[in-house]
Amino acid sequence: MRVCRLGMRRVWREQRDRVVGFPGRFHAWDLNHQGWLYNSNYSCELSMVLTGDTPHECGAAFIHKYYTYLYSYWLPQAVRDKVDEYMNCEDIAMNFLVSHITRKPPVKVTSRWTFRCPGCPVSLSEDDTHFQERHKCINFFTQVFGYTPLLNTQFRADSILFKTRIPHDKQKCFKFI
Repeated sequence: MRVCRLGMRRVWREQRDRVVGFPGRFHAWDLNHQGWLYNSNYSCELSMVLTGDTPHECGAAFIHKYYTYLYSYWLPQAVRDKVDEYMNCEDIAMNFLVSHITRKPPVKVTSRWTFRCPGCPVSLSEDDTHFQERHKCINFFTQVFGYTPLLNTQFRADSILFKTRIPHDKQKCFKFI
């Protein structure tokens, strides 16, 4: 993890206005329910990077400290109240905020698709309500912002010094490399 964070920091130093980290997630429009969905399935696309680095949220991100100020003092109170209500979605709110300000997507580092916490007894994402709450958060934040600032990207910053292993069924994402 230390090598990974060193690489993340190097990428962030070149992209200080973005959320830089891992793992990536994306949002998608649900035609059946006419609303936004939060998705953590393997995909070439991402529009969010998880910011949590607790035993239950195995992810990590670098952001400029100014965004933490904006999150606390500029982000609409309704968004922060929803995060407090669910005890969830702070990473989605931060990605909304940064993408709204910069009009740029986050940068994912590393080739990993998932991160497991072997010493953790229970993960937040194992709760039945976790994904439903995250769907609701994206739709609620969209209402508050008046639009969805999240931007999709396929860009990933990887060190050429590390061997990239892409799942066989996902290699189509990178067929032109």
